Amino acid sequence: QKEVLALKVAHDKHAADLQATTAEHASLPQRLEYLEQLLGESADKHFQEVEALKFAHSQHVDQTAKHSKDLINHMAHHASLKERMNYLEKILGDSADRHEAALEALKEAHDRHAKEVEGLGKAQSQHASLPERINYLEKLL
Repeated sequence: QKEVLALKVAHDKHAADLQATTAEHASLPQRLEYLEQLLGESADKHFQEVEALKFAHSQHVDQTAKHSKDLINHMAHHASLKERMNYLEKILGDSADRHEAALEALKEAHDRHAKEVEGLGKAQSQHASLPERINYLEKLL
């Protein structure tokens, strides 16, 4: 009987320990509910972050499209480098042609003037000087 009593005491102690252990731990349904809640919150958070990223991406796409359109409009109002160089070469060429024509006209005018001055010099050499003219008049009187 002692042995049975010892077994009963051991069994009661073991039953009490088991009850204390199960009281400290959550039940399987409670643990499953906790995990589902945790995963649900994580999934909700993940969904919100994905939606925020989609929104930010759509804004970025819109801004990129706007910048592209603005750039195309900006480039449409400006001549290409080739067009700008052609314009400058034309202006410089026209300017050089005008300068060359003006220089040629000045040379021609200078040559005419030089001939006129030469003609005046010859004409003056045929005229008597003032003292010669006074002497001539005095002789006549």
